[in-house]
Amino acid sequence: MIVTAKSDIPAPNDWLKIELERLQQENLRLKLENEKTITYVRAKVDQLLKIMGTLPLRQEELDDETLISLDPIGIVGDSFSQVLDHLHQTNDELTVARDELRAIFDATGAAILVLDLDLNLHSCNPKSIERFGMNREKSVGLPLTEAIPNCTELLDDAFITRLTTSPAPFGSISTPVELEISFLDYCYHLIATPVRDSNDHPWFYVLIFSDITDRKKTEESLIVAETRLTAILNTMMAGVMIIDPETHKIVDVNHMAATIIGTSPEKIIGSVCHRFVCPSSNGQCPITDLNQVIDNSDRILLNANKERISILKTATMIELSGKSFILESFIDIQARKEAEKALSKSEQRYRSLYSSMKEGMLIGELVYSEAGFATDYVIVDLNQACGKMMEINVDEVIGVSASSWYEDGLIANLQIIDSVVETGVPQEYELRLEQLGKVFHVSLSRPELGQFAAIINDVTDSKKAQKEIERLAYYDTLTGLPNRVLIKDRLQQAMAQADRSRGLVGVLALDLDHFKKINDSLGVGSGDQMLKKVADRLSSHLRQGDSVARMGGDEFVIVLSNIKTQNDIAAAAAKVLDLLCESVAIDGHDLVCTGSLGIAMYPMDADEVELLLTNADTAQYQAKETGRNLYQFYSPDMNTRAFERLFLDSDLHRAIERDELEVYYQPQINIEKGEVVGVEALLRWNHKEKGQISPAVFIPLAEETDLILEIGKWVLDHACQQGQQWRDAGHGDLRVAVNLSARQFRSDLPNIVASALQGSSFPPHLLELELTEGLLMDKPEMARVILNQLQDLGVSLSIDDFGTGYSSLSYLKHFPLNRLKIDRSFVKDLSVDSDDATIVEAIIALAHGLRLHVVAEGVETVAQLEFMKAHRCDEVQGFLMARPMTETNFLQFLQDYNPSQYRLI
Repeated sequence: MIVTAKSDIPAPNDWLKIELERLQQENLRLKLENEKTITYVRAKVDQLLKIMGTLPLRQEELDDETLISLDPIGIVGDSFSQVLDHLHQTNDELTVARDELRAIFDATGAAILVLDLDLNLHSCNPKSIERFGMNREKSVGLPLTEAIPNCTELLDDAFITRLTTSPAPFGSISTPVELEISFLDYCYHLIATPVRDSNDHPWFYVLIFSDITDRKKTEESLIVAETRLTAILNTMMAGVMIIDPETHKIVDVNHMAATIIGTSPEKIIGSVCHRFVCPSSNGQCPITDLNQVIDNSDRILLNANKERISILKTATMIELSGKSFILESFIDIQARKEAEKALSKSEQRYRSLYSSMKEGMLIGELVYSEAGFATDYVIVDLNQACGKMMEINVDEVIGVSASSWYEDGLIANLQIIDSVVETGVPQEYELRLEQLGKVFHVSLSRPELGQFAAIINDVTDSKKAQKEIERLAYYDTLTGLPNRVLIKDRLQQAMAQADRSRGLVGVLALDLDHFKKINDSLGVGSGDQMLKKVADRLSSHLRQGDSVARMGGDEFVIVLSNIKTQNDIAAAAAKVLDLLCESVAIDGHDLVCTGSLGIAMYPMDADEVELLLTNADTAQYQAKETGRNLYQFYSPDMNTRAFERLFLDSDLHRAIERDELEVYYQPQINIEKGEVVGVEALLRWNHKEKGQISPAVFIPLAEETDLILEIGKWVLDHACQQGQQWRDAGHGDLRVAVNLSARQFRSDLPNIVASALQGSSFPPHLLELELTEGLLMDKPEMARVILNQLQDLGVSLSIDDFGTGYSSLSYLKHFPLNRLKIDRSFVKDLSVDSDDATIVEAIIALAHGLRLHVVAEGVETVAQLEFMKAHRCDEVQGFLMARPMTETNFLQFLQDYNPSQYRLI
């Protein structure tokens, strides 16, 4: 079938076409010459006839020569003879040309068909017979469609129409029709020429089929190769340009080049190359004198947005169709350049950090023996922090083996280092340098083969701190004894040992008796000394395998392991009590602090650690309630009392809400005037179910928690309000004294007092706050600040239970005090104990010497009252005058009060 038309005549057919045209032109020339000859002869004959017609026909008028010269027959004969000779010559030439054409016709590699005007096959050469499968004898004279099998696939109607209607100038062959067709697995270039006569009438048609199958295959291969190459170029990550070195213009680009430049290929092609690549300010192309290959050179590309981009360029000369071009390829390395800059900055920062970081950094390279074992390592690099930690000069050890500066320690962990270098798996270990007395934590990693990186931290202090933390976690900071956590573990071990040996374990819960008085009178510092003395005594008298722990405050636990009988435990408990009865010298005082012991036994009383401790604690409470300085074995009924105490603590938290708390008042009487000048506010708890609860029971409970703060504020507010109500009722300016717990003596106390006064409008000078000696001496500087603030408010300050603290009396002149209260323990026996009487006399004299008023509490007899009067004590309070009473009863007391009844007037 017909494939396409071509404008260029294929080279293999040019000579055949030219030869055919030459022969046709020669034939036409001969015909024209013949026609000229005939025309010439005709002209001569006509001329001769004209001449002969003008001459006389008398023979006598012509001479012989004239007659001879005017012989018409001779003249015509000569002319025709010349014409015939010329025709013979022309015919011979035509014969030669025909033979030449036939030889060409038969020998040519092209298939040639000659058709008559009816498109019947007039002639065909051997190649056409071979290619089209014809039989010369049978096919000549047949219509072309019958002469050639499947002719319609070879020549379609459109081709026939073009052939038969092709125009041509007079006297020449027609313009050939050229097509490319495929037929029977061959490709042909067809030249179809209609040959016409001088009248422009077709004589015949010549069809020349040139085999271009191999060329078409080559062209197809070239197209495939070109397509593949184009695809490769357009999918390359590199931009590619082809540049004309003479004009410097870009001939072609791939897609990546267009993408990097930022515009379409059409807008790039035709531009001078240095508009984009290697832009030059002077307009000169930097590749004009290129005589060598440019390989991976960093250059600049100016994109469509006039942005300068770093590229990596390669350029070389290539030959295309005999012409030299420059092939440039380049990749966008802007991101890489920026990354390199960032990396450079990062490296600078790293080097800065590396040099200034607190952690030590060491990079080393292992040294191996011939047997392949790591024997040492060479220092490749280390920072200043590492040098400082290791106490070495950084510059002196780089490149030096580790064994040369520390034989012990550093190379002792080569096995770990070798493992990291071998596997690349990071590891950590602890490095101890005995020479330096330091401990380091080392984190190893492998930055590259054969090397290791070590991040080193000096953990000497943290190790010490860790030991201290462990000590704090398991040991009491004050006494150095095991704490609750550790004693529980040791108790568990003792229980396991008892299971194996079928023995007993004794758990002794110890609480020191009246330890609070030591804190209150001598201060917390003295109390701490007492605790340490007790701890030393207990631990120094333990058997091997026994343990003692401080549980907190003044509570201790002793674990007796591998005990045979209950009597053994009782004997040990008695020994503990005897140890405590021995006096202890503290700050120049010989003190005795007895203890109460509760005992629980494993496995009889409990089979769990916590329950054993709880039961021992319960027995200890029972021992304390029974009378102190004794031991008590646990019994199940003790839990009932312990639960009662627990429930009591719970009820105390709700006592204010339930309005169960009440303030009682005990009068204070001026001895000289016999007048009631004030009262002491005393808290009472009227439980709705249990009735009156003793302050000795619930006050310690409240002080164990912050509940005492809430209760103390409630008492203070209530006392101020009551005092103001009495004033409003016309009962005069009665002073109200309120006891303060040590837990209340905090920096916010002045604000709390001010709030109570402001809320009640009670005059500050009528409010008196009673403090203990120990409270002041615990933190004297803080106490002085708080007392000064209270004095600024205008309230009075007194020392309660004075004389029981055994502390220095110098504080009396340093604190802004107004009164001293003589403790009832001195008043009780002063009539029978001369020492007590002397102490009371001294207290009164001391107070008056410091311009302080004295109040004696606990006055229960007339003799005691007379003693106070005789020694000029200022005020008294006690059962002799009145017991603590409700507000209603106090008003009745005021109404009924008669000073003469007590011989005060």
